[in-house]
Amino acid sequence: MVFDIVSELPGRLRLRCGRYLFTEEEARGVAYQIMGLDGVRAAEVHASLGSVLVTFEPSRREDVLSAVRALDPLALPRAEAGLGAREGALEISLENNRFQVEAGKLVFWRMARRVLLPVPIRAAITCLRAVGYAIEGLRCLLRGEICVEVLDATAIVASCLRGQFSEAGTISFLLQLSGLMKEHVQARAHLALRDGMVVRSESVWAVVDDEDVRVRTEDVCRGMVLHLGAGSVLPVDGVVVGGAGEIDESSMTGEGAPVRKEAGSTVFAGTALAVGDLKVRVTAPPGCARIDNIVTLVEESSELKAGVQSRAERLADGLVPYSLLAFFGILAITRNINKAMAVLMVDYSCAIKLSTPLAVMSAMDEAARLGVTVRGGKYLEALAAADTVVFDKTGTLTNATPAVARVISCSEATEDELLRLSACIEEHFPHSMARAIVSEAESRGLVHEHELHAEVRYVVAHGISTCVNGDEVCIGSAHFLFEDEGVARPEGLDDLLASQAGASSTIFVAKNKVLLGCICISDPPRPEVADVLRRLRAQGFTNLVIITGDSESCARHVAAELGLDGYFAQVLPEDKATHVQRLKDEGHTVVMVGDGINDSPALATADVSVALSDASDIARAVADVLVHDSSLASLVTMRTLASRLMARIHGDYRFIVGFNSALIAGGVASLLPVATAAYLHNVSTLAIAGLNTTPLLGRPRLRRI
Repeated sequence: MVFDIVSELPGRLRLRCGRYLFTEEEARGVAYQIMGLDGVRAAEVHASLGSVLVTFEPSRREDVLSAVRALDPLALPRAEAGLGAREGALEISLENNRFQVEAGKLVFWRMARRVLLPVPIRAAITCLRAVGYAIEGLRCLLRGEICVEVLDATAIVASCLRGQFSEAGTISFLLQLSGLMKEHVQARAHLALRDGMVVRSESVWAVVDDEDVRVRTEDVCRGMVLHLGAGSVLPVDGVVVGGAGEIDESSMTGEGAPVRKEAGSTVFAGTALAVGDLKVRVTAPPGCARIDNIVTLVEESSELKAGVQSRAERLADGLVPYSLLAFFGILAITRNINKAMAVLMVDYSCAIKLSTPLAVMSAMDEAARLGVTVRGGKYLEALAAADTVVFDKTGTLTNATPAVARVISCSEATEDELLRLSACIEEHFPHSMARAIVSEAESRGLVHEHELHAEVRYVVAHGISTCVNGDEVCIGSAHFLFEDEGVARPEGLDDLLASQAGASSTIFVAKNKVLLGCICISDPPRPEVADVLRRLRAQGFTNLVIITGDSESCARHVAAELGLDGYFAQVLPEDKATHVQRLKDEGHTVVMVGDGINDSPALATADVSVALSDASDIARAVADVLVHDSSLASLVTMRTLASRLMARIHGDYRFIVGFNSALIAGGVASLLPVATAAYLHNVSTLAIAGLNTTPLLGRPRLRRI
């Protein structure tokens, strides 16, 4: 491929290859191919300009130029939008470029027409544009809707009929510009939502030669068989070829009841295996799954819109009939078309309907740039109104990397044998406690790769029952082993734990109904917790509590140490949701922060659910707010963002009503020419829309790619 070097800085090149050389798919394909080179940090290919912008390690300059020269203009690579962080950053960059080009063209052609075209031709063009608005307004009327589009059409057509073509042209131009701005913000919010919509682990278990082998998710391909345990979120679409289980498909269907899946059943990416064990043959690899194509449906769902956004849309359309009645009323009383036109040219509806959705979508986009995916505007609104935060203890409020503090043997089994047996089972389950056990086994050099497992029965937040080398093995909570599984409880166990376990969380291990011992997990609070709790109280949260399945003494110790308002201890998974619902019934607006499979019912019950990056896949799949790092400080940031969003929206209402009322009064009283009032109204509407796209928290930092 032939190109010119337009500009060059150390580690940055802009190349010009020729306008219209690339289609959009080819531009994306070329960019992805260049981004795959070693040392390349980012690459952008702009189809409309035929330009290539590459940033790279300075030592890789010749590699970049050689790669571009090697491209065949007649056989350029093509690609659909990718799902990785680097690809997401490219898509946002391309959208920014598209908006700048379209806005520049709109302004350029308007100025060019005013300079180059005579008045009659400009008037004819304005009238042709007015026909389009009139048709759209008539369509609304034929559907029985008297909405903002009807008011816009009436104002533009009335201006043309009065010979005020300049006014009609200005209204048309500002409507186009504001529409382009709304489309741009919506596109950025779409990209941000798509990036965080599908929860996928970095790796999965694949069945290779009848053995489970861990592979990277990005290497999964069609036809491969994956082995999925309870708590897993499916990374692909596929068909069940072995095992059975119940899948939570609420992310796809909205239905909360689990669906039974057996051999021959179809399963979808983004759904969560709540109970059971499945082997799934891949029919659609990551990026090609059905859920990757439903982000638009989520965006447009009325259930996910902020209540204030829905109210704004209803209010905007509801005001239109009154504006039309006021127009005819003033015309009948004053017999002065100019005074009556003030009501048409200056209205509340357009500004209200444009400003609020822009503010909400811009806030969601800003959250994404801060590393947080918000799956609907209504969750920002609820987060601003919340007064209660319920924290899961283990892995959320406490340290993100719990560690094994002690291994206590209650039988002839040695500590290493007990730990090795536990690790060979726990390595298949996505929870911080399981990771702690596996990590401790690795640090002691304990090998556990060749144990044979029969069907694993996993009970959420209770434990695991399986068969290892012909022996029945149970691992989990005291309730699970001693009550559900019928394991004999040794005498003196409570005294032993009181003296050696302290405030640690305890996991029990049994073989063939005999207790082998227990593993004590030290789980200290996250280092930022004290400061986060203090800042949350300063932001208006009045009720901060923890909820845990751990013992009363452990929960009481943590609550006292952190100065929390209360705690719920020894809570079963199904009861966590009951406690959250009870708080809601008492009039609280509840934020739930959790990380485990056992937290998913409570997360689904809360007004707003939050999951951090180190949460289990299923917790991240059901959460309303998905944080892409492991710090609780993001909760403070999101509360600030949500509060400022609501303040911005309410401030918009006050300004729109006050300013436009003054303009209408000035027009009716002949204190302002109608053209001036209309101009001020449209400029103020555009200004509000523009301000609503600015960051609420200052200039947001971009996520690293």
